Amino acid sequence: PRLMLSRAHGTIANVHTRVYIRVFTRARSITSSRAMELRCKDDGIEPTGFWSSSEEDEAPSTSASTTPILSKAEKKRRARFASIPIDCPACGQDIKSNAFRMHLQKCASDVLRDIPKSTWNVDDVNGSALEARRIAGEINDEFVSKVKTMCYRHRDGLKTERVTTAQAAEALGVPEDRVKMTLRRASLAIELAQEDIPLDVVFEDDEFLVVNKPPNLRFHPNHRFESNSLLSRALHHLGGATPYIVHRLDMDTSGVAVFVKKHSLVSDVAAQFQNKTAKKTYLAIAVGVSPPGCGDAFVVEAPIGDHGIVREARTVDFSGEGKEARTICEIATSADTTLFDITDESVAAMTTPKGVTPVAEPTTKSPKSIAALVRVLPLTGRTHQIRVHLAHAGLPIVSDALYGPHLRWSAQSDEEKAKHVWSAEQLAACASENPTQMHQLTPPDSRDAKEPWGQWGGALSIRRQALHAHRLELKHPVTGKTLTFQAPMPDDMRSVCDALGLDTSAF
Repeated sequence: PRLMLSRAHGTIANVHTRVYIRVFTRARSITSSRAMELRCKDDGIEPTGFWSSSEEDEAPSTSASTTPILSKAEKKRRARFASIPIDCPACGQDIKSNAFRMHLQKCASDVLRDIPKSTWNVDDVNGSALEARRIAGEINDEFVSKVKTMCYRHRDGLKTERVTTAQAAEALGVPEDRVKMTLRRASLAIELAQEDIPLDVVFEDDEFLVVNKPPNLRFHPNHRFESNSLLSRALHHLGGATPYIVHRLDMDTSGVAVFVKKHSLVSDVAAQFQNKTAKKTYLAIAVGVSPPGCGDAFVVEAPIGDHGIVREARTVDFSGEGKEARTICEIATSADTTLFDITDESVAAMTTPKGVTPVAEPTTKSPKSIAALVRVLPLTGRTHQIRVHLAHAGLPIVSDALYGPHLRWSAQSDEEKAKHVWSAEQLAACASENPTQMHQLTPPDSRDAKEPWGQWGGALSIRRQALHAHRLELKHPVTGKTLTFQAPMPDDMRSVCDALGLDTSAF
């Protein structure tokens, strides 16, 4: 009996051990499978495997059907990672869908105000943002139409008065920047016109396009749909690729002009022009009297301000309201001229104009009337700086409609003659606090100005000021190498030099 009892106990213990091991192992499998199911449901994946396929081990129905409750912060986090880019109809920027509403509040609050609040659904951020974008586009299109009608004269046949951006903003109840941005985007939406006319290429590689700009050609058009500009020709030359503008020349000025091909170089090259580290050398044909005591090289440091009468003219202004301006001038070649006479008493009273100083030691040469080819290096970039400074120094540029020598030493009638003859008092006033120069009187508006007459006409009249951008030096933004570009003098200026007896072989 003891043997039998012992065997019975052993059998029971063995069975208990096997049951315990089986139950423990099974419990671990159920726990792991349940955790896997919860993770799958959390990520939106249908659970598979042991838990879903085993009917005998199904979890209680209350646990299987319960959806995890997410906090507001968790919903925002998930929306941020699942957001899509949406373009703003007002400014064109790509904005994340979960931030689209906040962006509209800053960019175009007038648009956001008209979007129904029911459009925004926190449970479907992408879908609601797309619907809001559709509605915002319709609202903004209507706004753009109103702005164009108000700010464009005679648009679509409507003979309405053009209003300013400030007036339009006030009428529409929006910030002025909103109106300006709308007009700018409307303008940029127009494709730039191209013109199939060959360029005079000075240099070209994968980064730069350097050309010799002809005279009487705009650097860029007034409107994007217009051609007849250097930019429209460069666009065609590059096959429609964008030539980036980093500086410009006046319409009547010829010479070296640079376009940048790579956008990554634009800011650095443009900064060289803005900071005046780019060295620009001009050639100007002048007729007059070199500044007394200055020899062939002089510096003009004279502030420049608005003329006050003629809108587009400028003048030397020592009153404190003019902007600082500095120009280095060197007479490269000269010849005597009989275009005007300075042998009268006024020459004896002639003094060096205020702000004009010699580069080297002062000379004692007697002043005389000359024609000169002047090499000019502007150290600042004021409007009409070279033209105004040379006129102030006594060497106005030939054929210049605003400041030319034909205005100073010629007259169309006896009544006007007194206006063009300098008295001794006027010449002496050049060194005073308020110098009286011919260009400070009232020059003609260039739009109504007559062609130079008499001895100043003919070969000396080229329908523009005789000014040419001859040479340009830049630093390569990447390599640091000095880049030097040079454009030969155009034919119209050579003809003027020939008429005045000036040697142009070096240019």
